Formats: sequence, structure tokens, C-alpha cells
Amino acid sequence: MVEAGLNAGETRNPALMNRRLKIIRIQASVEALLPAAEEPSIEEPAEPVAEVPAQADAEPALEPGVDAAPVAAPAQEPEAAPVDEPVDAPAPAPVALPEPAETELPPVAQADAPARVGGVAAPHALPDEGWDRVAAALRAQGTEVEAREADAARHGRLQGDAEDARETWRARVEERFALQAQLEVCALRGDYAGANAAWDRLFDVVTAIRSREGAARRRGLPEAAAMRPVFEAANEDSKQVRQWARGKGADAAA
Repeated sequence: MVEAGLNAGETRNPALMNRRLKIIRIQASVEALLPAAEEPSIEEPAEPVAEVPAQADAEPALEPGVDAAPVAAPAQEPEAAPVDEPVDAPAPAPVALPEPAETELPPVAQADAPARVGGVAAPHALPDEGWDRVAAALRAQGTEVEAREADAARHGRLQGDAEDARETWRARVEERFALQAQLEVCALRGDYAGANAAWDRLFDVVTAIRSREGAARRRGLPEAAAMRPVFEAANEDSKQVRQWARGKGADAAA
């Protein structure tokens, strides 16, 4: 613009022309600045904002003036109790068991009788003084050694005859009579060993008689009625000997 004005011959004075040129330059510089300040700024298009998906666990917006509720802390799992390692416990001290109380044997049991060995019951025996009491009771009744010795021999022969005939019941009955007479003879003579041998065997024989009688009675056999008095007589004789050995009934026998 300055050059255009000068070329047009607006002025011919050099001083004025310099002044005018200075003014034109200042005006041109001012005009160059004014359009830049007056021009409206052109906004660049904003970039599209990507939508952020709402989170499921997003906290809701709180209204103003409303205090947020305290958030509970997550529950802590209980700590496992420490497991004690197994400790070798000391062995329990042995417990002293009380010794069985000693009881006096009844007069009918011999103090030095052998104990049960190998499942076999100890033999039945009476003490020597017990056999002395039995002998005193027999003498008080008037029992004679020779007569009872003869009875023992006679019943022994009848037992042999019954065994030869295979009549077990009659053989046991005759044996019972023979043993009863034999132990009485041994008691009167003071043969304690012989008396105990006959007494031990008599116990087995009386037990066999009782078993046979009970079996016949349970089966309803007709001979059961006749077998019962035989067992009762054998049981009474054995009971009498035991009572005499204890010292009971000896005065009544005298």
C-alpha cells in the first residue's frame, strides 16, 4: 500500500514524502495488527468423546447434604488354630491290684487239696479231722466195720454184673452203694486217703445218677418215677457225710 501511494505521486516534497512514508508504514503495521485481533477465533471441532460403560459396582452419586454410609470391611476368615504336634505321652504307671482276700475253706474242703490242673477239677476231699467226726457219728449209730465192709464187697459184685449186662443205670446205682460203704469203712479205720478216694468217686457217680434221672423226667419216660427216689437217697447220704464232717448232727447221731 505504501509503495502504491508513493508511485501515484501523492506528494513531491521529500521531507513530506518521508514523513508520509513513515506514517504510512506505522498505519500499515497497525492495520496489520488490527485484523488479527478482530478476527473471530475458529474453534476446532471437538473430538468425539468415547462413552465409558457404567460399571456395575460404581458407587451411586450422593445427594448433597447426605453423608455416605460407612462401608463394612470384608469379614476376615478366622485363623486356623495351631495344631499341636503329637507328644509322646509317658506310659501310665502300673496300677497295683488289691490282693484277693483270703477266705477260710469250709470244713468239708481239705486245705492241701490239689488245685485244678489242665481243666480237670481238683478232687473232692475232706480234712482228716472231718473224717474223724464222720467216724465218731458212725460209731454213735452203732455202725460196724465188718458189716459195712461186707456191704461194699456185695455191691461191688452187683456192679460188675450190671456192667457185663450193659445196664449202665443199675451199674451206677450199685457203685453208689459200694462207695458209700467203702468210705464208711475207711473212716472207721482211720484210712483218710482211702476215704477221700471213695468220696471223690462218689461225687461223680451221684452226679451221673442225677443227670440220668433228669433226662428221663424231661423225656417223660415211665421209669423216671422210680429213678427219682434213688437219686434223692444218694443225695441225702452225701449230705449227711458233709454235715458230720462239719461237726453238725454228730450229737444227734450219738
